[in-house]
Amino acid sequence: MIRALTTPRLTPTQPAGPSTVRVVIADDDGLARSMMHTALRAAPGIAIIAATGRAHEVLELVRYYQPTVLILDTALLRERGVKLLTEIRAASAATRILTIAIDDDETALAALRAGAVGHLSKDINPGKLAGLVERAAGGEAIVPRRLVTALLERLPELPDAGWRPLHSRLTTREWEIIALLAEGASTQDIAERLVLSVTTVYSHVKSILRKLAVHSRQDAVQAAERLRRQETLGDKHPHTTPNTSPQPTNTRGNTWRQRETPATDQPRPWNAAKRAGQRH
Repeated sequence: MIRALTTPRLTPTQPAGPSTVRVVIADDDGLARSMMHTALRAAPGIAIIAATGRAHEVLELVRYYQPTVLILDTALLRERGVKLLTEIRAASAATRILTIAIDDDETALAALRAGAVGHLSKDINPGKLAGLVERAAGGEAIVPRRLVTALLERLPELPDAGWRPLHSRLTTREWEIIALLAEGASTQDIAERLVLSVTTVYSHVKSILRKLAVHSRQDAVQAAERLRRQETLGDKHPHTTPNTSPQPTNTRGNTWRQRETPATDQPRPWNAAKRAGQRH
């Protein structure tokens, strides 16, 4: 069980090279944060860049630091639910999210379906934490055995269109827009549901059409499904679909490392990010 007597001071200035796994810890239990810090700080190639125990600071920290891995206590999802994971992925698509809990399998399963790449149990051997973080950072899914069966049982509930490839030429936000286009959502609908400006939605749609080499939103939906099969299943010869009168596809949409991807945009310093980065 994760235990510690004191919470060490974070050192956000510790060296972080291009291959360093940059970690943000978000846990409302100060003792757990301390234990994770202790377990990770001596590991070569891992840098803890910030930590927080407050749910409202998590998104700010991810947006500001663009970490490789976020370790997120499921208790911090109580206020906003797994919607927070969608917002985190939109803010930093390369960040890999590992949830952590003592006993909260239902939230862990919901988080995995919402984009988390694994779940950690707080009864983990601290000596294994660094290795599991490195594996997550390298692209592995870190799922406890007890959750595998539950995931397989729920697999039929998820439509094919709900899957997003792990590595894709489309961004997470673009896949979200594709799903809404498939539902027949208008530009205004998409803007309201994703809390974006109409201009931003137009910009995303234009990018989608360019990347998929199509000229209409309906064609984009079908092209995206072909791309999904290619990128998820490795299908090198997808079936072609006629371009005449295309119809939108109906959709709805314990134990603990990913290579760092540099941020494309540097946000302005956030006060909360600075505070949390220095928090004990």
